[in-house]
Amino acid sequence: MIKLVKQQSNPYSTGGGGPNFETRVQAAFTVLMLSGRVAPCLPSLPIKKLKLQGRYAGYSTDDFIVFSQHPQTQQKAKLLAQIKHDISITAGNETIAEVINSAWDDFNSEIFDSSVDAIALITGPLSANDINSVRPILEWARHSENEEEFLAKINTANFSSDAKRTKLDAFKIHLKTANGGTDVSDKQLWEFLKVFH
Repeated sequence: MIKLVKQQSNPYSTGGGGPNFETRVQAAFTVLMLSGRVAPCLPSLPIKKLKLQGRYAGYSTDDFIVFSQHPQTQQKAKLLAQIKHDISITAGNETIAEVINSAWDDFNSEIFDSSVDAIALITGPLSANDINSVRPILEWARHSENEEEFLAKINTANFSSDAKRTKLDAFKIHLKTANGGTDVSDKQLWEFLKVFH
């Protein structure tokens, strides 16, 4: 018989630091909604409502969902947010694997419109490597005409770097796992990274 052993947690998580961080982020978006503001990562539409802990409503990226809507045209957009106090975007990190798995589920669901909706990982301070490598990758995806242009940027010497390629490989590894062990196509990779913030 295999004995299940509880994993060691850091004092921040077990002492309420994680939930406190999540509550503060949710409160900040509540203030945005109440003051008629817009959500980052979405088109400039006022926030209409927030849904907290949205797994019951069919969302895998479930810490909160922002619903934005234009008052006259009724144009809508959603931001699905996962909140993690501490994370490292590497191939071996279980937390980013969980985040990407949830995001991939939502990305491929009928409730997600990749032309206007977005998925966000909201976190505490990132390492310098994550900031300098991951953020440019995501911006290049959003500002590339297609997957070929995006991958050309990634693979061009003196434009990209080995650190950026390593981070992209981490995304590919986690997306392959989330996709049932099958590699995602270059187009799927690019389309996913365009909506991931």
